[in-house]
Amino acid sequence: MDLCSLEPGTHLCAFPTDEQQSAQIATTFVERALSDGDRLLYVASDEQAQAMLRSLPPHLDAAAALAAGQLQVRSFAEAYGRGPTDLGAVADGFRAAAAQTRKDGFPGLRVAAHMDELAALLGSVEETVRWERLSTDLQREIGVSSVCLYRADRLSGDAGASLAGEHAGASPERAERSLAQFLAVDEPWGLRVSGEVDLSNRDQLRRAVLSRAGVVPRLHLDLRALTFTDVGSLSALRATAASLPADGWLLLDGASNAVRRTLEICDLGHERMRVQP
Repeated sequence: MDLCSLEPGTHLCAFPTDEQQSAQIATTFVERALSDGDRLLYVASDEQAQAMLRSLPPHLDAAAALAAGQLQVRSFAEAYGRGPTDLGAVADGFRAAAAQTRKDGFPGLRVAAHMDELAALLGSVEETVRWERLSTDLQREIGVSSVCLYRADRLSGDAGASLAGEHAGASPERAERSLAQFLAVDEPWGLRVSGEVDLSNRDQLRRAVLSRAGVVPRLHLDLRALTFTDVGSLSALRATAASLPADGWLLLDGASNAVRRTLEICDLGHERMRVQP
């Protein structure tokens, strides 16, 4: 499955053969989610979480993502419970998490979860398959994409095939690095944009900006690590600024000389889009 074109609500799976491969698949999924500006909930043990965090590339700044709440880590017990589980209550928990994600200024929620404990919690592989079937409908309903990671060497018989059949496809072990990264910043409230923004990803930028503006309509856009953008993307930012309420604004911080010249030459200025001197 190509993570670049992942539709909200897509339910993926993976069957790694060891912890190293498991960490790599999880890291690839996490990296894409954070780069796109979404919140990522990682359900894992402490050891698995540390392995993933060590694997994240430096430009994503895992510590900053954790501090801003864009990256969240939960244990399996915190996500699914410790005893006999009411699947309806678990589903309601994910609905609440998706709603809270939007309230917190993120455009979407993605989940990467290590699921090896689920069969023991639910009592059988058959119940696990039933949960995965329910999850597909649930995720389409609330627009949450996920990857469920099951260690292949811990599954018996046809369990792997049954579980895979309840998912839309396999999450890749590796993928191309995202062209740009849209990372949430809490202080000052806004977004850090790095890499290249063009026709291929300007909608993702607009989506991330509007989500932050939905909470606080006065945003700082840190552009110091932006290496390229085109006229169309700057025009989209102008349109976004124009859509803000009267007391809202976008502050472009660290805009390059090239960005400043383009804004001036193409007459893309707006009273609610300010450029930091």
